[in-house]
Amino acid sequence: MAQIELTDVRKSFDTTEVIHGVDLSVAHGRFAVVVGPSGCGKSTLLRMVAGLEDVTAGSIRIGGRDVTGVEPKDRNVAMVFQNYALYPHLTVARNIAFGLELRGTPKDEIRRRVERAADILHLGGLLERKPRQLSGGQRQRVAMGRAIVREPDVFLFDEPLSNLDAKLRVTMRLEIKRLHEELGATSLYVTHDQVEAMTMGDVLVVMNGGYVEQIGAPLEVYERPASTFVASFIGSPPMNFLAAEVAGREARFGDKRLALAGHDAPSGRATLGIRPEHLVVDPETACLHLSVRMVEPQGAETIVHGVALDSPFTVRLPGIHHIRPHETLPLAARSEHLHLFDAEHGRRIG
Repeated sequence: MAQIELTDVRKSFDTTEVIHGVDLSVAHGRFAVVVGPSGCGKSTLLRMVAGLEDVTAGSIRIGGRDVTGVEPKDRNVAMVFQNYALYPHLTVARNIAFGLELRGTPKDEIRRRVERAADILHLGGLLERKPRQLSGGQRQRVAMGRAIVREPDVFLFDEPLSNLDAKLRVTMRLEIKRLHEELGATSLYVTHDQVEAMTMGDVLVVMNGGYVEQIGAPLEVYERPASTFVASFIGSPPMNFLAAEVAGREARFGDKRLALAGHDAPSGRATLGIRPEHLVVDPETACLHLSVRMVEPQGAETIVHGVALDSPFTVRLPGIHHIRPHETLPLAARSEHLHLFDAEHGRRIG
């Protein structure tokens, strides 16, 4: 069983600690996505699992075996990189087989594994081509084929789709999910794209500044973000925030009040969070008035940006709406969709 377990894993470069005591357990066969902004430490964490970076402190176990000091080649993991890392002078078949050839795998076994990988990835008609004759998506499939033939315990993906155009990224997301379901291997996938993270992962690991902010199922993280950072990073457009005062079961901001049914938050200063899609235009029950600055019509929905109570604010409305800049929109929010965070530290309180 290829479970990945990280216990108090830390990484320092000289005297600067960049990974701060990460604890993570990914069960066998799960697809875990590590997501966060550039520089948060997610790729460094992945490289430590692969053995490409030394661990300063803590331990890493794969399938119950402590691999903290084990060489990359002996960890039985396969890594798919952002830049494909293909050999331009070799054919697709040779690129896929290269690692097996280095290991001295018998030719018949190499042929069997390459043909199986080509079949899974629909590369059968491309095996004699060189990388320069392939599209970006085809090159990425070749890189995944090279990982598949190793028959690893764990697949590691380091932002593999970031060099592809938007349409191809959607296609390749589906390909990688299909591949995961077909092979059933444990996967650890790194991305800065929260849409990729939400749509691909069984488990979401949200990182910020070398710390893990939250671990959970994608919808759990979306619906109950543990901090204002998670709330603003997961979800597009991001969550709106307002400074509020909590008293009893009410949140007060400006001259308005919102009931906090179902919330049990301490009284005092707080940050109130409302997702853009949880606001509706309703003059009768409006608790906010949005001064419109910009409108993004997207066909299936309309994104409206503006200012409310001196704070930037965004609302996402289903369908087509003919709203113009400088209009004022009366907005209502339902109490079950409100989020409360500590005003000082940004941690969830309700």
